[in-house]
Formats: sequence, structure tokens, C-alpha cells
Amino acid sequence: MTVPNPEEPQPGTSNADPGTAQHLETRRSRREAGRGNGRAAGGGSVARHSATMAIGTLGSRVLGFIRTAMLTAVVGGALAADSFTVANSLPTQVYVLINGGLLSALIVPQITKAMARKDGSQDFTDRLLTLAFLVLAGVTAVCLPAAPWIVDLLSANKNPDFLSLTTAITYICMPQVFFYGLYSVLGQVLNAYGRFSAFAWAPAWANVIQIAGLAYFIREWGQQPTVTTWTPAMIWVLAGTTTLGIVVQGVCLIVPLIRSGFRYRPRFGWRGYGFGDLSRMAGWTIAALTVSQLGGLVTTRAMTVGASQAANVAGNGVQQYAYSLYTLPHSLITVSIVTALFPAMSRAFQEGDLAGLRRWVVTGLTAPAVLVIPSATLLIALGRPMASALFPGLRVSPALGLDEPGDVATVLALMAIGILPFGITALKQRYCFARGDGWLNFWQVGVMTLGNLITAVVAMVATPPAYVVAVVAAGGTISNIVAAGLFLVIARRQLEGLALRGVWLLWLRLTAAATVAGLVAWGTASYIAAPTSRWLWQALALGVGTVAFGLVFLAASWALRISEVTAVLTRLTSRLTSRLGSRSGG
Repeated sequence: MTVPNPEEPQPGTSNADPGTAQHLETRRSRREAGRGNGRAAGGGSVARHSATMAIGTLGSRVLGFIRTAMLTAVVGGALAADSFTVANSLPTQVYVLINGGLLSALIVPQITKAMARKDGSQDFTDRLLTLAFLVLAGVTAVCLPAAPWIVDLLSANKNPDFLSLTTAITYICMPQVFFYGLYSVLGQVLNAYGRFSAFAWAPAWANVIQIAGLAYFIREWGQQPTVTTWTPAMIWVLAGTTTLGIVVQGVCLIVPLIRSGFRYRPRFGWRGYGFGDLSRMAGWTIAALTVSQLGGLVTTRAMTVGASQAANVAGNGVQQYAYSLYTLPHSLITVSIVTALFPAMSRAFQEGDLAGLRRWVVTGLTAPAVLVIPSATLLIALGRPMASALFPGLRVSPALGLDEPGDVATVLALMAIGILPFGITALKQRYCFARGDGWLNFWQVGVMTLGNLITAVVAMVATPPAYVVAVVAAGGTISNIVAAGLFLVIARRQLEGLALRGVWLLWLRLTAAATVAGLVAWGTASYIAAPTSRWLWQALALGVGTVAFGLVFLAASWALRISEVTAVLTRLTSRLTSRLGSRSGG
């Protein structure tokens, strides 16, 4: 994904935040100290870094889809899928919080700030990493023996067989907490030093190992959708290879760190080393993480309610399948861009460069949208054939009232509406961390969590079992929209304007072009495959529908004169042409 270089927005005067402006002004004298240090990630090309992240993420996601498709062949979409999802949800949730929360908030800004020091930040970084590793080990040590209570808390389904299987899987999956954290810590250090490739590709190793484990499982035992047929050997193969993959994902980053010249030595003692600001930021960040995690626990529990009240009802498993599709454009496009922007935003704030910080925020609002908006529309239009083709283990049986691909498609559509706002909240998070503004991040996370909690309660007490997961998905989308809107209002005031009129116009034109393309794609796919059609027809409908969507979207973008789409397409084709030319010339 290439990042356009938007024109610098013109600052206003009526809505300026004097505190932020004055703070940035007082730091202008520090600009030269951080420049010339080639190790800072922001010193490189943001476009190059985001493209590197996107390519690595794409490779990992392709393998991830293979893994998820094979997982459906193992656990299906019913109780066994819910059991594995609940058991694996805690380390996964902690990873999401660590990767986008505490460690990102502390490590990158602090290392960026320390780059200007004469010692090159080595002593400070060693102490920071030692503290992070101790925290991760402590969290893992607390979570592991608490597995039975965590399972009971996360699940509204109190069936003894379900709880027994879920608890057994949880014990094996829980050590992932430490290695997810190791991956995040080492990855953030690599990012801060301008090395993005290894971090982006590391999940591919995890997927390869997990795919091998799933292949062995399928060969030995086939699909096991019920919770009463599982043996200890089955549990160890599924949960053990899942955890082994996460171990390798974290440990494999040690090699590129060593090759980059980085050397870590455990250092203890944090008093007098500038950790005062760090502890204050950590306090607000931990508070935000606690609020968010509590909301996630309630939401996970809510999605087990339907499955506990009626058979063959969508639960956490269906939500996870939808989420794996929903998160693809977010992780591939938005996260790649905002991750590359983060060190640059941190450096701009440290240098007192208000115009630079504003420019990077506007880039974060416009660059992902060029591909995120059409991607979201594609997910809505082709959700059913996508679920049927990519997750062949999902079942359709009108006689039994089963339509698992339809459940996934419904949840996916409700979630996809909020992909762009969700990306804006990711940008908000990096913006807050770059500025060291833990309070702003805390109360905005609180707003999102409150919205999720309200819908989770509604889902549990006032929603028919068949619609519980859909209500939770809709609530998440609404919460993302509200949080994104609040961030735009605040950032516009703090940065003395964001040129939002141009941003809105871009979003509206992209939405119009994508809507036309989505209708054509939906009609084409519906003509080719019915809900009960075989896998081959579903795959054909997905492929033809996707091609139709792309062609119509490009034509509509040309008609609406969306130059940003043309620019992205030109960059992609020019790079492909140059690579092919260099190979043929060689």
C-alpha cells in the first residue's frame, strides 16, 4: 500500500488548542537533535515502510485464511468451535491489547525520544525491555492457574462437557500470553529502529506450524464439531500446535534484532532513568486496557448466550470467522499505514513540528480509505460466497435450521460498516501515544467500551438467541463510529485544523463508487450460486463477483475523477512494470 503525500492543510485560528500549540512550539529547538540519526523509523519513507508491512501482512493473512479454513474442517461452526474460540480468546485479546496498547504506547515514543541521547538509548532500552518482560511473565503466571475461573467467566454455557473441553484447551493456550507479548515487544523495537519486514512476516511462521497441526488432526480424526468426542490427544494436537506457532512467532524476531546490531542485556533498577513520564503514561494506558478488557470479557460471554439457549445458533465461533475476514483490510491496509506513521508522528511531536504532525494525521485519514472503503463494500456484497468458499467446514442444512455461512455473512456485513471508523480509532491511539496523552486515549476507550457493554447487555437479556452475535457486532460498529467522530473533533481543535472538507469529499466519492460496484458484484454472485450451492459454485461466484467489483469500481472512480485511486493504481503498476523489466533485463 502506497501512501499519498497530501497537501499540507491550512491551519485555522478559531479552534486552536493553545496548550498543544505552545507545547509543540517550546520543543522546536530540539528538532536538530533527533535528525541525522538513521536508526529512527520515522527517518525512512513512510510509503516504503507501509508497503513493507502490507506485503508481509498479506502473506501472513493468506496463510491465516488457509489455517482458518482448515480449522472449520476440524471444529465446524457449533459448540466445538465456541469451545476453542473461548479458550483461545484470552491470549488473543491480551495480544491485541499489548500490540496496540501498553507496549506501543510506551516503547516506540520512549525509544524515539531517547534516540537523541549520546548513549544511543541502549541503557534505557535495556531497562525498558527488562521491565516489559517481567510484566509479561507476571501476567502469564497469574493467568495460567486461573484458567478454570476465566473459562467460567467468559462462558454463559455451563454444560460440563463444554466447560471441561474449554478449560483443557485454555491451559495449553495460556502460555501464548507471554510469547504474544514477546512478539509485540521485539516487534516494536524493530519498528522503532526502522525495520518493519520481520515483524510483518513473523505471523506467517505461526500459521505454517498451525496449518501442519491442523493437517495432522484432519488426517487422524476428521471433523469433531461436538464437545463429547474429544480425546486428550486431539486437544494436545490442536491447542499444542496453536501455542507452538505463537512461540515461534515471538522467538523468530530475535534473529533480525541481532542482525541489526541490537544487543540486549538485562538491566534492573528504574529510578533516576527518566521513567517518571513513562509511569504516568503507563497508568492511563493500563487503566484504558483494563476497561477495554472488561468490556471484551462481557462481550465474549454475551456471544455464548445464544449457543447455550438453543442448538445450532451462532456463537463465538461464527463471530471469529467473520472477524478474520473483517480484520483483513484493517490489518493489511490501515495498520500497515498507521504503524509506519507512528514513529514519524512521535518524532514530529518531539521536535515541536505542529504542521508535520497534522500532515501525518491527515495522511492517516485519507491514505487507508482509498482501499478500505471498497474493501468493506466488497465484504458486504460477497459475504455469503466468501464464507462458503473460504470456510468449507461451515454447514448449510435447511432441514436442521443450519445456515452457518449466512450467519457469518450477516455478522460480517454489520462489522464491515465500521471498518473505516475502526481504522480511525487505531490512528487515534497512535496519535495519543505519540503525544503522550494517556488521558485522551483512556476516556475515548471508555466511550467505545461503554457502547459495547450496552449492546452486550441488550444481547444477553432482550435479544432472541439467533440474533445475539449480530446485535453485538452492530454495537461494536456504532461504538467505533462514535469514537472516530469524537477523535476528529478533538484532533481538529488540537492541530489547528485538519482540512476535513477534502477528507469528507474523498470518503463520499469512494463510497459512491464502491456502492455501485458492490451492487453489481452482489447481483453477479447471486446469479451464479444459491445459498445451498456446492463449494465449486460458491468459489466461482466469489471469483467472478470480485472481478466484477474491481472493474466497476475502477470505472466508477474514473467517472467520479477520484485521483487518489488512479494514483494508487499507477504506483502499483509502475512498480510491477519496473520489477518485470529488471528481471527480463537481468
